[in-house]
Amino acid sequence: MRSATDANAISAGFGENVPVNKVTLSVPGYDSQRGVVAPAEGGSVVVIVRDGTVEVFGDSTGLRDLARWCLALSDSTAPPGAHVHLDPGIVPLSLESSPLMLAREG
Repeated sequence: MRSATDANAISAGFGENVPVNKVTLSVPGYDSQRGVVAPAEGGSVVVIVRDGTVEVFGDSTGLRDLARWCLALSDSTAPPGAHVHLDPGIVPLSLESSPLMLAREG
C-alpha cells in the first residue's frame, strides 16, 4: 500500500525517494491524417549548439510546450519515424534558436 507521501515522490536511485510536484499536460492522440499535433501555450525556447553540446533554455511555458511535443511523439499509436520540425520563430522556438527536430524511434 502506498501512502500519500509515497504517491508524490519518485525514486532518485540508491533507495532514496525525492518529493515531486505534479504537472499534468494533455495532448491529442496521434492522427495518421494530421500527424503529430501538440497545442502550445506560447512560451519561448532557445536551442543552442555550442562545442558539440545541445543546450535548451526556456521559460516555464516554453518548456511545457516542448514537453507536449515529446508527449505527442510518445503516443502508442505514433509510428516509428513520426517527427516534428521546430523552426526558429515558430512557437515555442525563439528567433535566436537553432532549428530542432524531434522524432520517435522504434
